[in-house]
Amino acid sequence: MAGGWSRFQDIDRLADGAAEFDYTIPFADLSRLHPHLASLEGEVSAHLEFRREFGCVVASLVVRARPQLQCQRCLRDFGFAMASESRVALVANANASERVPAGLEPVLAAEGQVRVVDLVEEEVLLGLPLIARHADDAECNLDVAAPEPDEEPAAQTPFAGLGELLKRKQS
Repeated sequence: MAGGWSRFQDIDRLADGAAEFDYTIPFADLSRLHPHLASLEGEVSAHLEFRREFGCVVASLVVRARPQLQCQRCLRDFGFAMASESRVALVANANASERVPAGLEPVLAAEGQVRVVDLVEEEVLLGLPLIARHADDAECNLDVAAPEPDEEPAAQTPFAGLGELLKRKQS
């Protein structure tokens, strides 16, 4: 993994320095995302700002990506355009999460350290649809042949052969 996004950084130093980052991270470097993607081609654009608000370290994230997903309706790949903005409070332990103001989601930064790639990857994962599919049904181009109107469906009789079996068994 290359780039400054992969190093652990001190959250207090980031907040006190009002750090801002712009990164372009390849999907190939986001390992937790791999099972959800049809292709590792592409990248995530991320802008992060760290500040101290209400006594908490707050990270503002803007994430844009177009991952290739597999439509669960037609099983073809498609580009899913996503754009996400969020603000999270980075906390050093579970006790500190109780002091996070409403409107901010607490994110554990163990021992006061965080990797930017983890924040970005989590944001992309949260932005993916539960069931990947084309936005418009027409994009799937499913060729499902409907039965002809004058064809009658064959009657299913699951126990039709049972009488014959019983006769054979009794003989």
